[in-house]
Amino acid sequence: NLKVSAVVPCLNQWDTLPLCLESIMKQSLRVCEIILIDDGSKTECPDPSIRKSPHVKILRNEVNQGRGFSRALASKEASGQFLLFVDATNQVEERFVEKCLSHFDDPKVAAVSGTYSSQSQSTAVDRWRSRHLFRESHTPQVAEPCKMLITYGTMMRTSVVMEAGNFNPNLSYKEDQELGERLGKLGYFMIGDPGIKIYPSKSNSLAQILERYARWNMDPDEKPSVKGYFHNLKASIKPMMQEDLEERDLPCALISLLVPHLQLFHGVKTYIKNKNEKRKYS
Repeated sequence: NLKVSAVVPCLNQWDTLPLCLESIMKQSLRVCEIILIDDGSKTECPDPSIRKSPHVKILRNEVNQGRGFSRALASKEASGQFLLFVDATNQVEERFVEKCLSHFDDPKVAAVSGTYSSQSQSTAVDRWRSRHLFRESHTPQVAEPCKMLITYGTMMRTSVVMEAGNFNPNLSYKEDQELGERLGKLGYFMIGDPGIKIYPSKSNSLAQILERYARWNMDPDEKPSVKGYFHNLKASIKPMMQEDLEERDLPCALISLLVPHLQLFHGVKTYIKNKNEKRKYS
């Protein structure tokens, strides 16, 4: 009798979206609805089979509002007791929902996340993504509680999301981590399960992985700081470049060297954007 609503934020990712939606529709336990959030893409969804699907509800932001705004809107629109968040560039395994639900017997479990599993490491960009973005070699062997909320492949209790005040619509990139901190203060926790798999739908370009790493590792309030820059600079050398050189992977070491400088640039750009487009928190 449990109802699960899937939420898929999308910004111009029309090429990988069909694979994402297909993986949701093929779940061993049926998802009752899929809410697609088009966050101000340059064009509306070009796939008529998606636009006309009775299983997909499309909510479109006329201008880019950010991930916090989009997730908050979808969470309020969802009818299910559980929310399944999947990024448009990812696919989830067939038993993803079924495996996640097995952890929710504990009422203090707010969210269950799967683990990322790369299908290719043939290029330096793929290897860097696996080693530093998703840290696949550091994945725990068993399911365990974790403090950080991530939402690229995660199930959450809808009631708990609302109890905590929903996602902060003013945050463009740190909305999940910030909500996770509020959930922790309410006594809830997250579960990371290495036995629940999320797969990328395609390889990324260098610009894409650097942009994603930059926004994932921004300061919590999305404001750039000198302290944050030097922290990122230190981390890029040790452990990141250190791990690359231990693997004799010079191309990845050069990518690691770029990271803190791009993070600073991305942080400044995001801060200016948010300041100019400040929205009232609701």
